[in-house]
Amino acid sequence: MSPNRPTLFSLCLLATALPLTASAQLPQEFAQQRESYLQIDRQLATQRPTATEMEALQAYPLYPYLEYRLLRSNLKDAEAEEVTDFFERNRKTPLYGRLIFAWAKQQGEAGEWEDFLPAWNAIQRPDTELKCLHARYLLESGKIQQAWQAARPLWRVGYSQPDTCDPVFKPWLTSDNFTSADALERYLLALENGRPALASYVEDFLKEDSHKQTAKLARTLYSSPAEFHQNARLMPDAQQQAPRLLELAVRRLARKDLNAAIELWIRERDRFPLAAAEAAKLTEYMGVWLAKRFPEGNERQLLAKLDPDHQYSRLQEWRIRLMLVDGDWEQVDKSIALLPESERDSDRWQYWRAIARNHLKSEGSTSTLGQLSGERSFYGFMAAQILNQPYELNDTPHAPAKADLDALAQQPAFQRIAELLTLERYGDARSEWNLAIRDMTDDQIMNASHLMQRWGWHHQGIRGAISSKRWNDMALRFPNPYPNLYLRHAGEQDIDPYWALAVTRQESAFWMGARSRVGARGLMQLMPATAKAVARRHGIAMGSLASLSKPDLNIRLGSAYLSEMIQRFNGNQAYASAAYNAGPHRVSQWLKSRGELPLDIWIETIPYDETRQYVQNVLAFRVIYRQQDKQNVALFSQQEFSQLALNQ
Repeated sequence: MSPNRPTLFSLCLLATALPLTASAQLPQEFAQQRESYLQIDRQLATQRPTATEMEALQAYPLYPYLEYRLLRSNLKDAEAEEVTDFFERNRKTPLYGRLIFAWAKQQGEAGEWEDFLPAWNAIQRPDTELKCLHARYLLESGKIQQAWQAARPLWRVGYSQPDTCDPVFKPWLTSDNFTSADALERYLLALENGRPALASYVEDFLKEDSHKQTAKLARTLYSSPAEFHQNARLMPDAQQQAPRLLELAVRRLARKDLNAAIELWIRERDRFPLAAAEAAKLTEYMGVWLAKRFPEGNERQLLAKLDPDHQYSRLQEWRIRLMLVDGDWEQVDKSIALLPESERDSDRWQYWRAIARNHLKSEGSTSTLGQLSGERSFYGFMAAQILNQPYELNDTPHAPAKADLDALAQQPAFQRIAELLTLERYGDARSEWNLAIRDMTDDQIMNASHLMQRWGWHHQGIRGAISSKRWNDMALRFPNPYPNLYLRHAGEQDIDPYWALAVTRQESAFWMGARSRVGARGLMQLMPATAKAVARRHGIAMGSLASLSKPDLNIRLGSAYLSEMIQRFNGNQAYASAAYNAGPHRVSQWLKSRGELPLDIWIETIPYDETRQYVQNVLAFRVIYRQQDKQNVALFSQQEFSQLALNQ
């Protein structure tokens, strides 16, 4: 590449590393009103704004949010007319849904049914508390049978329900409408959900002897599932519940002894057959679990006995992965042919079929790889490297007219989004977006996505491209908001900045406020403990955990951690990427047990589905970013490439 040609990084080298609003092309027409809004917003906890102050902000896009806070904080004293007026004026904002839920619950708990019912009718997806309040409304309105009809599905669950339901449950449980069968259903659901205490509570409601016997048998199997064969003679007495009790025993036993659970299921499933969908779910659950242990000998035979006719695709895929581990290319080829067409024709299995046929010296390997090399995917990129072909991005850029974007930006919903982004209130901005695009066409969503990118909200641009099914707009789907940070921090750590960029794209899609269920934070999704340890080892001042949301620090720490992983795993980006996701200790264990495998087979047989997809995405995203920037690129280094199955 010519040294004078500007790259994706250098074109944006002067872009700031501050939060989104610092570099975004956000409208500033409301700057003065914004300051007044913020001042009032900060004071709301201690004093209410004057009528004059409120009137001065009526034209400001976030005025409804100010109204909402005032109304929500004093909802108990609000008049119905005041609330209704707010609903009418703000029906096209997320605030409508938030307030109507609160209003419906408040009025329902107070028994104000004239106010509750219109709100209930307007709510499309009521939660459990609202459903129970509606059942209470039916009861107190004299619609008894309808109340009981509403109560039954609320009570027949395998977990405790909120106290809001008690005013309906108590009279229903003493009515003629409630039956012992209702009690048995909840008893079984409680055990299936691992809540034996709830089952004990329900036991008092069992009235029929047959239901008591079934419940007793279920409790026995819950506690001692391995003793199923000793209790199987009682199954006919359980009648239609017998298959369900078998599933309960099998799932409980699997926690202690997976092989014994599989043997029990194989032995008894024809005698006590589950519905086809449930049988498939249970079979795949146990079969895949066993396959991920990489069984051998008799254990491997269990997989064949579980699915002798190759009916279950997830299990079949894992059986093929075990054949890859064995290097049994003939069986790989034959077994791929048995997959459902949708899976068989996927990039994944087309790649492995081509590799198998190459090893078998069969026809079609090169042509299959040739077709696959035109695909923008991990497997397509592997095929391209094998054939020494360029990587195809199949880029179809979308260039919306500036006038269309300007018109969209003037719509009230997008004016609110712009202000919320300026104030870094990303949760509210996302709610506005979701509501705004609900009734849009795909073309309109695509334009809106480009507007978000222009405003610097790249995460939402990516999501919008997906929502509109426009997979080939590469600039929209693979942005680079912080090029200078990746150059600087990856350069300091002597790692490929495009790799760090690809990790960020996979981890957070550039959502600065990203926080995972387990607590990972920021652009590169760093766990707090990991971030602190990396900061200490590299002498990086970190401050509070909140600072992990800052792009500069997050990318610096993430790049440092990637550097540690690449050094630990001798320069192998696949292993290092897996370690970034699943932890280095797990990857070390996988390498200890299966490190002799060809690299592509090792990746294919990563036992964590999330990590396997993660590694494939990161490696492919790195290719995309480098290819977009006209950089020299290879999916695998020469050393890594030599470790592929085709080269073994």
